[in-house]
Amino acid sequence: MLRPGFALVLATLVAACGDAPPPPSALRSIDGRLRDGDGREVLLRGVNARVAGLFDVEFTDGRTKLEDIPPFVEEDCRFLGEELGLDHLRLPINWSALEPTDDAFEPAYVDRILAVAAMCARHGVMTVVDFHQDGYSKEIGEDGAPLWAIQPPPTQLLEGPLTDLGERRMSQQVVMAFQTFFRDEAGGWDQFAEAVAYVAARIDMQPGIVGLELYNEPYILFADETLVAFHRRMAAAARAEAPGLAVFFEPAALRNILDSDQASPTIDVANAVYAPHVYTDVFEDGWASEDVAAVEASVAGARGEATAHAAALYVGEFGHDATAHGEKYVATALAAFDRQRASWAYWLYEEWSQGSWGLYDATTAPVGRGALRADRAAVLARPYPVAVDGDLGAVEYDAGARRLRVTLDGAGQGMHVLAAPRTTYPGGVAVTCDGAAVPATAARGRVEVACAGRELVMTPSP
Repeated sequence: MLRPGFALVLATLVAACGDAPPPPSALRSIDGRLRDGDGREVLLRGVNARVAGLFDVEFTDGRTKLEDIPPFVEEDCRFLGEELGLDHLRLPINWSALEPTDDAFEPAYVDRILAVAAMCARHGVMTVVDFHQDGYSKEIGEDGAPLWAIQPPPTQLLEGPLTDLGERRMSQQVVMAFQTFFRDEAGGWDQFAEAVAYVAARIDMQPGIVGLELYNEPYILFADETLVAFHRRMAAAARAEAPGLAVFFEPAALRNILDSDQASPTIDVANAVYAPHVYTDVFEDGWASEDVAAVEASVAGARGEATAHAAALYVGEFGHDATAHGEKYVATALAAFDRQRASWAYWLYEEWSQGSWGLYDATTAPVGRGALRADRAAVLARPYPVAVDGDLGAVEYDAGARRLRVTLDGAGQGMHVLAAPRTTYPGGVAVTCDGAAVPATAARGRVEVACAGRELVMTPSP
């Protein structure tokens, strides 16, 4: 069901300084494009954030927690929306915290999800709730399923500190748990579908929430029909409770290595968003070759895969470490996403373990937030069309000139919203429509412009 207005963009522009919460938001995937309630094409551009109290890596039986997870507060939402111009948060949640005991859901856990989404909505940042896992479960890996849902039962329960995630992911008990789950040998699909339905019912029509991702990085090898059947089952569970909620689905995690997924059959689910991850050569050799063409080919392939599914394209994860080499990878990926008009979520906003991919340094004793990694923030503060009245044609950004060019196919008479990050445009912006200057109403990292033409260009104010 289409709901009126693009609540998290225009309503936020109007009411951002007030106390009233924004209304519920809606996005739909139509003919391979994300649309708001007014039919405008939308791009989601944002970050993943592991949030204290939501990313479940602690134990209640005396075992040492796996890692420290950062808090996430309203200032983080403001920073994302205003300083970086981003409009999106991919929020990983865990089945283990939602349903620690079989058939006993934790309403307070979903309350925390809703609170984070509403908090970010006040700053124009929309949330996709992501059923996340790494290594199947915190009991044997890093996060994911509750202990009661691990079949066969673990031969050994693990604890922290987490220094061996790679080994855990490939351990026999993790591999066996995935096999049992995806083969549905112990009723795992029905159990998980109940969790999906519970979350879908609670998040539907809530402020700031625009979608539900069904399962992060499915670990299933060369069984595309099984994975598609799984996604269909979970989408049906979500739709039974939330008919208008967009569902996001991933290919098998093997695509992270192969950079391709020729899945057959297609998902055949309406209002679905294809959500692969793009880590071209990152996990093999850190992208030592700096092969730009390989990244571009992976993203172009993802667009083709999305088209085959009749789904919009959303890259749910990509990233690299906080080095000059890592900056080049991220910038290369961003340019490729622009060429394919892809939505994306960077991995990761902040981390206090497992490397240096986030936007902040970590301190020690006690662990906490250090300095902003300004170079990484500057790369991500990339202008883009948030919402356009019509169909997006080309999206091109010249970082040296700080010049965004957007072409439109079949533009209407309405308003367009462009991201104008303060990090990139501290002195404001100028916008032209088919070469003629047009007024640009600025608010919190966005500008709103009217243009019935075919080309929008945004540059720094002279």
